[in-house]
Amino acid sequence: MASFTGRSASKDKNGVIYFGSTNGLCYFTPSYILEKRQAPKAIIGKITIYEPLTTENSNETEISLINKESVRLKHLQNNFNISFSIQDYSLNERVEYAYMLKGLENSWYTVKDPNNVTFRNLPAGKYEFMIKTRIRNQEWSDEISSIEIIIAPPFWLSWWAKLLYLISGTALFFIGLWAYRRKLNLEYLYESEKKSHEQEQELNDERLRFYTNITHELRTPLTLILGPLEDLVKSNTLSSKDHHRISVIHQSAVRLLNLINQILDFRKTETQNKRLCVTKGNLTNTVYEVGLKYKELNSKPDIQILIEAEEENMFLFFDKEVITVVLDNLISNALKYTDKGYIRIRVEWVTENGIRYAQLSVEDTGYGIGKEALAHIFERYYQESGEHQASGTGIGLALVKNLVKLHEGDIQVKSLPDVGTTFYLRLLAENIYPHALHGEDIQTDKQDTKEENSFEKLEATEPNKNARPIILVVEDNADIRDYIADAFTDLYEVKTAANGKEGLQIATECIPDIVVSDIMMPVMNGIIMCQKLKADMRTSHIPIILLTAKDSITDKEEGYQAGADSYLTKPFSASLLQSRISNLLTQRRLLSERFAIRPEKPEKQSMEEKRAIITESMNKLDKEFMDKITNAITESLATSENVDITVLSNVMCMSSSTLYRKVKALTGMSTNEYIRKVKMQLAEKYLLEGKYSISEIAFKVGINSSVYFRQCFKEEFGMSASDYLKKLTGKSNDEKTDEK
Repeated sequence: MASFTGRSASKDKNGVIYFGSTNGLCYFTPSYILEKRQAPKAIIGKITIYEPLTTENSNETEISLINKESVRLKHLQNNFNISFSIQDYSLNERVEYAYMLKGLENSWYTVKDPNNVTFRNLPAGKYEFMIKTRIRNQEWSDEISSIEIIIAPPFWLSWWAKLLYLISGTALFFIGLWAYRRKLNLEYLYESEKKSHEQEQELNDERLRFYTNITHELRTPLTLILGPLEDLVKSNTLSSKDHHRISVIHQSAVRLLNLINQILDFRKTETQNKRLCVTKGNLTNTVYEVGLKYKELNSKPDIQILIEAEEENMFLFFDKEVITVVLDNLISNALKYTDKGYIRIRVEWVTENGIRYAQLSVEDTGYGIGKEALAHIFERYYQESGEHQASGTGIGLALVKNLVKLHEGDIQVKSLPDVGTTFYLRLLAENIYPHALHGEDIQTDKQDTKEENSFEKLEATEPNKNARPIILVVEDNADIRDYIADAFTDLYEVKTAANGKEGLQIATECIPDIVVSDIMMPVMNGIIMCQKLKADMRTSHIPIILLTAKDSITDKEEGYQAGADSYLTKPFSASLLQSRISNLLTQRRLLSERFAIRPEKPEKQSMEEKRAIITESMNKLDKEFMDKITNAITESLATSENVDITVLSNVMCMSSSTLYRKVKALTGMSTNEYIRKVKMQLAEKYLLEGKYSISEIAFKVGINSSVYFRQCFKEEFGMSASDYLKKLTGKSNDEKTDEK
C-alpha cells in the first residue's frame, strides 16, 4: 500500500482531487464515488443442515435453495446455515447484507460473517428468511429476497396427533361426565335404597315392638286365666263334669297362648331378630317333655301318641326353645289332621354319606297331603284347600321352616293322601354352632344335702332362724301381684311392691330371700332395679327371678347381664314359678351348707379350702363381703378384742338383722356361728404350728374357757384337739410340748 505525502493534495476545476504518494499520483472524483447506486438483489444459495450427532463425526446435509420458494425440514433439522450472495462479483467487496427470520423475530440484523448466517435449535413452525443488500455507505435496497422455511413438529405434536388428543380428551371428558353422572345416580340410588331400608327396618322394628307390646298385654290376662285354671284342674273338689269343662277351657287358653307365641316367633324369624342359643343337653329328654305334654292334652280317644327314642341319652348342642316350638307345631298339625290311628314321635341317630345326624320324626296316620300341595306347605299363609282343611293362620309350617334354617338343620316331608304324613328333622350331631349364643349346659345331676346342727344359741338381736323365707313380688299389675301373693302365702312371707323403686326400697329394708319382678313397670323398670340390687353389698346375694312377657334372646341377655338368676315368661304356671323359687333357694342353701359340712378326713379339707370353693360361685360384691367380714374377725382376734355381731355390724356398716340375713344367705350359718368357724380355723392353724398349748390357743382365738374351747373344737372337727393333731402328725400337742 502506498503512503501519502503530507501537503501533496490539490483539486482542479473539475473537482478532481489529487494526492501525492510514494507510489505516484493518486486521484479520484468525489461526485462519482458519492453517486447513489442501486445494490444488486441477493441470491439465497443453499442451506446446510447440521444433523443430530449420532457418531463422533458430525453429519451435514446441503440443500440448494436457488429458484425455490420454500424448504421443509424435519423437527430434528432445526440447526442449519443459510448462504447467500450477489451476481455482480465486482461489487462483492462493497456490498453489505441484512437478514430477518420472520416468525422468530421482527428485527433486521446485519450479517457479520460474509455471505452466511447460522440458526440453532429453532422450534417447529413456519418461518420466512428475508435478506436485503446495500452498497457500503448507502441506503438499503428495497429489493428483498426470501424463502419459506418449514420445520415439521415431532409426531406427538403433529396435527393428526393433536386431533387424536382432541378426540381422546373429548372422549375422556364425556366418559368422566358419564362416570360422574353414574356416580351421582348410584349415590342417589344408594341413599334412596338406604333410606328405604332404614324406613323398612324402622317399620319392622315398630311392628316387632307392636307385636311385643300386644303379646305383653295378651299374656298378662292369660296369666290370670291359666294360673287359676291349672289350680282347678289339679283340684279334687270338682265334679267330673265340671272338671271336663275346666279342662276344655284350659286347653283353649293354652291354644290361644300357643297362637300368640307362634305369631311372635314367626315375626322374629322374618325380621332376623330371633337368635339361636344352644346348650349341650339330652335331646331325648326334650322330646319326651313335649310328647308327654301332648299325651296329657290329647282329647281324641281314637288317636294314640307314641314316643320312641333310640337311646335314653342323646347329647348334642341344640336350642331347646327352637326344638320345642318345631315339635309343638308338627305335633299339633298332626293332631289337627288325624282322626284315628297314631302319632309317632321318634328320635334316633342316622348316618348318611359318613355324616352323623340326630333325626326327629313326627309320623301320623291322618289325611295326608296332596302332591301339588306338598311343594307349598312351607310357604307362609299357605293352606291346602279341600274337604279336610282345618282352621289356622297358615304360618305354622313356615315358622318351622324358618326355625330349622336358623338351627342350621334340614327338614323334609313325605306324605300320601289317606295314608299319612311324616316330617323328618335332621341336626348335625357334631355341630357346636360357633356363631350362636351359648348358654350353660343342661345338667341332670343331683346333690345330696345334709341337715345342719347348731350348738350355739343366737343372740336376741338376730332374727328367728325358723322364720319362713321372705319373697318380694314386684309387679305393676295388681291382679297378677295378688295372684302370686295368694299362691305363695302358705310357704313364704310375701311382700309386694308396685314398681321397681318401691321394690328396691323394700328389698334394702327387709333383705328378702328371693325377688320375683316384672320388667315393664312405671317409675323404675325391673332391669334397673335388678342392677341396683346386685350393685349393693347388702342385697347382692339375693336371687332374682325376672317375670315378664318379653321373651326374646336380646331381652333375656339384658336380664341376665343385669344380674338376674332366672327368667320366666308370661303367662306362667304357678307351679313352675314355685319350682324355680324352690330350686334357687335350694341351690343357695346347698352352697352355703358346704361351710358347715364336717370333712370325713380333716386333713383333706380346711376351712380356707371350703371358703375358696364357695366363693368361686359368688359374685364380686359377695366375695368382697366375705373377705371383709373374715378379715374383720381375724384382726379383732389378733388385737385380743372381743368379736360379736355388734362389732361386725359397725365394721360392715349394716344393721344386725341385715348382717345376719346376709351371712345366713351366703354361708348357711348365723353370724355367731360363722365367727366361731373362723375362730376354729385359727385354732387349727395355731395347733399345727405346735408353739402353743391348748389353753394358749383358746385365749388367742378369744375363748377364755378351755372346756368350752375343747367342746367347740370337737363339734367342728369331730374329735378333740389332741386327737386331731395326733391324727395329722402322729404326735399329740403335749408330746410336742415335751420335745421342746
